[in-house]
Amino acid sequence: MFSKGLLSCYYKPMVENSNNSEWRTIGHELVIGALTNHIMSGRLRHAYLFSGPPSVGKSTLATDFAKAICCTDNLGVPCGVCRPCRLISASKHPDVVEINPNTSGKSIMRERLSVDDIRSAIYRFTLNPVELNRRVAIINNFETASKLASDAILKTLEEPPGETIFIISTDHAASLAETILSRCVVFRLNPIPFTVVEKALINSWGANDQKARFLARISGGRIGWAIRLLSDDKTLEDRSTKLIELINLLSLSRVGRFAYADKLRKDRQQAVKTLALWEGWWRDVMISSTGTNSPEISNVDYKTEIHFIAEQLDTTKIANTLLAIRKTQKDLQKNANARLALEVLMLQIPTVSSLS
Repeated sequence: MFSKGLLSCYYKPMVENSNNSEWRTIGHELVIGALTNHIMSGRLRHAYLFSGPPSVGKSTLATDFAKAICCTDNLGVPCGVCRPCRLISASKHPDVVEINPNTSGKSIMRERLSVDDIRSAIYRFTLNPVELNRRVAIINNFETASKLASDAILKTLEEPPGETIFIISTDHAASLAETILSRCVVFRLNPIPFTVVEKALINSWGANDQKARFLARISGGRIGWAIRLLSDDKTLEDRSTKLIELINLLSLSRVGRFAYADKLRKDRQQAVKTLALWEGWWRDVMISSTGTNSPEISNVDYKTEIHFIAEQLDTTKIANTLLAIRKTQKDLQKNANARLALEVLMLQIPTVSSLS
């Protein structure tokens, strides 16, 4: 019986190749082996949970797993060309539903998994499958589920209807109820080594060696983000903007910090992503402060600033800052008051008088 795993993965680009029967998710063989064994042995469970940082490969793994379950040409391996595989790739299979968060709000943006979408999927699962012998639900970013949506899923996991399989992904497993976690086969997906990301960018996405090496480092081992940085200059610019804002924040007064928190709170999901970027930056500060070269820092283009901050602060303050950032991420995912959570964080980030 497989209950938990600690895994790293990344995914290859979608390539039309009728002779290529494989998972697009590549990395630690344990995840593929475990899921494949569940399929081939006929021991599929009714709920699987993939957790890990954003853009680490969870959505691709979920789609691959759904195709492997439903593939009619290969047992336990998605062929990519049969009718179920093609329909799942296009999000059009009648027996496979994919649920993503909806963005709502005008002045304050937030993403939410709709309870109506969840209930609609649950109702469909009470009906007989159209083409397959089971139904499959892929639910992404479950940390954004409302209390009603979470309760609806919990009740279904306790009493799953017929031959149904739920494939759930989350950026923050700690924000999920223990009652949900205990009813899922849980796999933790960790960032992968920089060298693996670099090789993938060169071989599969045509990046030159220098850019691949740079993007692999600043992505922090998250292949999905590295790919976006490669193809979207604005994403790279946004990252630089957020890091510069963080550096400037260190010397701001309380008034200036609260003004920044007020701006950040207006888009909850972007705030969470910004804090994830800050977490990586402060992790680099900790690495620099301890004088270790392993693991290497991710934000190599801000090495000077990172070393300067590391020299100004002791490791206790740096560690406390990291803990505060992580706690704020969790609070925001749990629908805490965004203004209050961010203002508290502003008070916990240490002050550095000058970076010049």
